[in-house]
Amino acid sequence: MVKPSVVSIAKKEVRSLYKFQYAICTLVTDLDEYSRMLDSFIAAGFTPDDCEYRYIDNTNGNTFDAYQGINQFLQNADARYIVICHQDILLKFDKREQLGERISELDKADKNWAVLGNAGANNLYLASMKVTHADMVCDKKGILPSKVGSLDENFILIKKSANIALSGDLAGFHLYGTDICLIAECLGYTAYVIEFNLIHLSNGKMDPSFYSLSKKVQRKYSSFFRSRYIKTTITRFYLSSSSILRCIMNISLVQNMVRLYYKYEYKLFKKY
Repeated sequence: MVKPSVVSIAKKEVRSLYKFQYAICTLVTDLDEYSRMLDSFIAAGFTPDDCEYRYIDNTNGNTFDAYQGINQFLQNADARYIVICHQDILLKFDKREQLGERISELDKADKNWAVLGNAGANNLYLASMKVTHADMVCDKKGILPSKVGSLDENFILIKKSANIALSGDLAGFHLYGTDICLIAECLGYTAYVIEFNLIHLSNGKMDPSFYSLSKKVQRKYSSFFRSRYIKTTITRFYLSSSSILRCIMNISLVQNMVRLYYKYEYKLFKKY
């Protein structure tokens, strides 16, 4: 009988699991623009000795959309930190050293962080960012670092060990910064905007595909976070953001009444 291979991993060994410190990943439609971006990263200290560069070539059509492509990056990049960024950014201000300092500060403040970026928002009022636009005007808002519920897509860094992926039932090129923050939160992680200033050469566009995808994101998460009963093989409970509703619907008498209703519906369905 052949014995299986057994591998034990200690906490102190986790840092050595990855070949690279950073993976810089980009969906590319303009190779010249991407080349300028790549040069700026290398000049900023992200050198090939411990950084890998991955890109998806969409110059002749969309080989992958953002959700598919980024999931490919997240699955295959062999780095401790995975940077998902636009091809039209330039690292002319803050360098690798500053990014490392911001990460170290966040590690001390909140070890549960998994995603960070340079622009995002927490609610309808509080936006946080530090980014320089094409007109060379630096846009700074909020107190940084700031915990957020969504991130702008121009620059997002993901901690590989968090094992986060984008939704498999969404597609397109918008709102994946929101999707990844929501998924991180579902998995028990946090997302932040940090002070990392770079040049972003475009402001993005809200075309019909943006509004279409926005509606799909709303439908997806409204359904996912709906109030409902969960039944396992050994227990059952009610999920709701309302503590009062949770208390009522988790009373045994109420659960039994609901169960009898479903039982009746099932029997009625079988007749037809």
